[in-house]
Amino acid sequence: MKLLVDSCVFINAMKSDSVHRPECLEFLEYLVSTRTTMTMPAHGWFEVHCSLKRAREIDKKFLGAPIGAEWNFPIELIHIDEKFLRRYGNVEMPYSKAGDHIYLVVAYVNGYPLVTTDQGMTKVAKSLGISVFDPPSYLQSRSDA
Repeated sequence: MKLLVDSCVFINAMKSDSVHRPECLEFLEYLVSTRTTMTMPAHGWFEVHCSLKRAREIDKKFLGAPIGAEWNFPIELIHIDEKFLRRYGNVEMPYSKAGDHIYLVVAYVNGYPLVTTDQGMTKVAKSLGISVFDPPSYLQSRSDA
């Protein structure tokens, strides 16, 4: 089973002013150390890149972290192409922001667990019956297993 990880988890791990930084770092370290394969829509990885560039160059709040000594995540990107649109484009779901909707529809259709710190996304995910976790609750579920 693949684990769908929201871009905000990466962004929170790297920003000095994020209240979620410690828990996101711990979560990402866990994924690297266990070689847990995660997935995300390709736009999410682009969002990570753009947000971290802003944090580094404009906001001056970037704290790069040596996760697993390097950015070497076992990640599979989901490309948003014609095949994606045919599979996910007409799924009936409650309204959510476009970026969130892509994560939610992928999790919903595939039955993937979702890890996020976004409370709005969490609320919609729960209404759809998606297994949704914040980083600490995901780690707790692994230690209970």
